[in-house]
Amino acid sequence: MKSSYFVKTSLILAMLSPAIANSAIVHIGSGNTVDFYYDDADTGTLAYGTMQISGDTIFATPSTFEASALNGDGTTLFSNTGSVFVTAKDGYSFSSVGIIEGGTYNTTGNGTVDVSSSIRVMDSDNIFTQQTSYLNITDLSIPGENSWQGELSYDMTTGMWDSTNSIQLTLSTLLYATSPDAGSTATINQTLTGSSLGMSVTTVIPVPAAVWLFGSGLIGLAGIARRKKA
Repeated sequence: MKSSYFVKTSLILAMLSPAIANSAIVHIGSGNTVDFYYDDADTGTLAYGTMQISGDTIFATPSTFEASALNGDGTTLFSNTGSVFVTAKDGYSFSSVGIIEGGTYNTTGNGTVDVSSSIRVMDSDNIFTQQTSYLNITDLSIPGENSWQGELSYDMTTGMWDSTNSIQLTLSTLLYATSPDAGSTATINQTLTGSSLGMSVTTVIPVPAAVWLFGSGLIGLAGIARRKKA
């Protein structure tokens, strides 16, 4: 059932535009309880660089995400959006999604920086089951050279996700750098992005032994009834 989803997705991508007719859903690798995939026609995802897996965490270290403004340039920005698909292995279900990203920034004079990042979690088989939330970003007002971080933990134990075994995670990041006057500078970059999956063991409700005994009794009674008829 899970593999059929990716076949369907590839067909939909091919129908949307001739430019992505040759796109394919690529298996990045397997975690402990999940599998990770991406669309090889998604340039935003590829811009993050090589994706790596550790346990049920996937991460990348982009090297070209930067916004810079110098000596009265005003505001410049850099934006990127990328997606990965995650499927739960048999016997597991999603309980949480953790998102983290970070980098460095440097401001002088009246220069300022800002970050706006959101994560969309969507059921891969039902686009109407989705939610978008904004990451919590650390204080970016400290002048000089500093590091920054954005993070979010997303609860997937609510009822809307009960039947979900495959999700699409879409991260959208916007970096701002503002230099309002001569002598002020602002530079900010993103050097890490990653997502960790919290998983739960799918509960299998055992059939009580009494039920099996009751069923065996019914079978025995049916056999006796047939013999009497004969």
